[in-house]
Amino acid sequence: MRVGVRVAQYGSDWAALQDGALRAEALGFESIWVNDHLRSPGRLADEPAFDAFVTLSALAPQTSRARLGIVVLSAAYRPAPLAAKMATLLDVISGGRLTIGLGTGSHEAEHHAYGFPFGTPRERSAGLEHALDVMRQMFEHPGGATLAGTLDDAPNQPPPVQAGGPPIWVAAHKRRLLGVAGAKADGIIAAFIDPQELSSRLEVAREAHAAAGRPRPLECAIYTFALAGSEPEQEAWLRPEADALGTTPRQLLRWLRSTGLVDTRDGVRERLAALESVGATQAIFCLPSRTPPDALEALAEATLPGPPAAE
Repeated sequence: MRVGVRVAQYGSDWAALQDGALRAEALGFESIWVNDHLRSPGRLADEPAFDAFVTLSALAPQTSRARLGIVVLSAAYRPAPLAAKMATLLDVISGGRLTIGLGTGSHEAEHHAYGFPFGTPRERSAGLEHALDVMRQMFEHPGGATLAGTLDDAPNQPPPVQAGGPPIWVAAHKRRLLGVAGAKADGIIAAFIDPQELSSRLEVAREAHAAAGRPRPLECAIYTFALAGSEPEQEAWLRPEADALGTTPRQLLRWLRSTGLVDTRDGVRERLAALESVGATQAIFCLPSRTPPDALEALAEATLPGPPAAE
């Protein structure tokens, strides 16, 4: 299984975010990820929050091996052709290392705060499928893409580096979007999930994938909080975030254990293997905000096979 990490884009500063991304690549993580939020999605809405596209565009020239990904791009925040153009240029800047996670947008308060309409679940699902269709057309037809009602011989130059454009993985948990992901996308993303539920979702997506005759195997990424260490280590790593939230490291640790892969190093390794056994091909680990480099290094020790090969 490939293993990536989401960088510390909330409650951080540029120096710390940059250091974390470069450290992740040096440790051997396969990919570096960011969320797509205009403000922090947690309890501290007014803390610093770094934009997805700008952050990855800044990190791309500073990295060389790790793939770069957005988990997940909100279909509601940008017109689909603009999102496709931005993704194309990021793929060019990074030398063909971009993966796009695509979602409907689920943070209602954030939509309202910035004046974005927050439609019904059906409307938001339709918006995601439309964005997926637009991206496909613009990625695959850079000389001039056409899609009824949206694109009319629209060029997309320079074209993506990756053949057919960056892979698109859809965040889906209900049958309709799982079907869209299987039929039209390159993979699915499942957040904070156990092996049994992951297996059920994959079954639906794979059926649609097979029916559509898609040539490449369907990818499956899990997105989850993760900490790998002893309880004293974890509480020490969590103290700055607990202080910011007005709680205790123990209380924060209790909540993280209920939703993420938070365990000893061996425990995280075993639970990750259980997810891989039912079809997960990619893990995207999210460390809580304000955790020190030691936490990232412990996670690498628990989940990576060894240091990256010298180039």
